[in-house]
Amino acid sequence: MNITPEKYDHWYHTSRGRWISDREFGLLRKLLNPTPGAGLLDVGCGTGHFTRRFHQAGLAVTGLDPDPAMLAYAREQSKGIDYFVGTAERLPFDDKQFDYGSAITSLCFVDNPVTALQELWRVSQHGVVLGLLNRHSLLYRQKAGRGAYAGARWDNRADVINWLQQAGITSADTRFRSTIFFPGGGPTARVMERLIPGTILWGGFLAVHLTRQHHN
Repeated sequence: MNITPEKYDHWYHTSRGRWISDREFGLLRKLLNPTPGAGLLDVGCGTGHFTRRFHQAGLAVTGLDPDPAMLAYAREQSKGIDYFVGTAERLPFDDKQFDYGSAITSLCFVDNPVTALQELWRVSQHGVVLGLLNRHSLLYRQKAGRGAYAGARWDNRADVINWLQQAGITSADTRFRSTIFFPGGGPTARVMERLIPGTILWGGFLAVHLTRQHHN
């Protein structure tokens, strides 16, 4: 992605970017429903936008990204968050070191999402939440291969089920939800967005929540 950290993060402060971010984070937080103070690893954190939002929500957050420039910007924007250089396919952390793991539109740029998912599952004690670009959406028709979406992979529910099977993750309760059905983000779109239930998986942002089943 050929874009400066400043320009990338600025988009979240535009009217449309703020609305989309609020919709996405609200859905992820609702799915995860984390315990205050719990530890979360945000993989592919980029400039740390969602990392900071999880931190503001009361979690002890760690960010990881392969791009040192993105991480340098992220460190400038926040205190109390540890950031590490690393890749999703080989996380430099112990098994179940974190309560939760997240990867928000970062697996879309990973060559091997199965390995990345295995790693996220390995380091997370309770569960994982993913934010993916949904191939079954209006956003895909409008933006695939263009701008910040150039080089991104677009996935759907069937792809995720296939990843889980290949990764050998069988002990997970899995929930799917989506949002951003009308990516233009205008006043009418925002009203209509609230009328569509997240269980309809046609939104541009596909959220996946994996919960580990604990056995006594």
